[in-house]
Amino acid sequence: MDKYVQQSIDARKQAFLDTYEIEDESLKVKINTLFKKIEELGNTSLDSLDFEKKFASSSLNKEYTDLFTEIATKSKIKENVNCSFEEEKNNNNTLDEIASETKYIVKEATLPARRRAREAFDSKLRDTPLGKIEQIGNTANVFRRFFKK
Repeated sequence: MDKYVQQSIDARKQAFLDTYEIEDESLKVKINTLFKKIEELGNTSLDSLDFEKKFASSSLNKEYTDLFTEIATKSKIKENVNCSFEEEKNNNNTLDEIASETKYIVKEATLPARRRAREAFDSKLRDTPLGKIEQIGNTANVFRRFFKK
């Protein structure tokens, strides 16, 4: 498996483990089962861009968010985690609000992997004929600005 894909998967899992004290054994089993499926998807991916595309369009993405919400409602937040999420949970907010906060946490946890995927995509795009045309156009614009001065 690509090391960046593995890092992305690990970041998603750490989002659970670093935030919550998960004591419920059934939740631990659900986490392990879900991440086995996610790792299977990772093993079929060419690179982090491919993985992120596949993950985003798969049912695993919803499963992950739903499990995060379930854990948020059933587990205690670790004391060393200092965020507004704990306040929201203590204020008995609705599941929609918890789900919204969960999506934010997931988005932040996966940001480095998504950035690498975007950079890889941009790099591949530059190697296409369309990308070469864009590079030529950018170079021409630089020369035009230089010679106008």
